[in-house]
Amino acid sequence: MRTNREIRTVEVEMQIDAVTLQMKQLQNEISVLMPLIKNLDEKNKNGFSKKLSLEGSALLQSLVSLTS
Repeated sequence: MRTNREIRTVEVEMQIDAVTLQMKQLQNEISVLMPLIKNLDEKNKNGFSKKLSLEGSALLQSLVSLTS
C-alpha cells in the first residue's frame, strides 16, 4: 500500500507529464503560426506577437517559480 507521500509524488509526476505534453503541443502550434504571422501586415503582426509574448512571459514566470 502506498503512503500519502508516494501518492502525492505520483500525482505531481502525472501533472508534470501532462504540462510537458501541453508545452510540446504549444511549441508545435507556434512553429506553424510563425510563418503565418510573418506574412501579416505590421499592425496585426505586432498585435499577435505582443499577445503571445505576454502569455509566454507569464508561462516563463510560472516555470521559474517552480524551480526556485
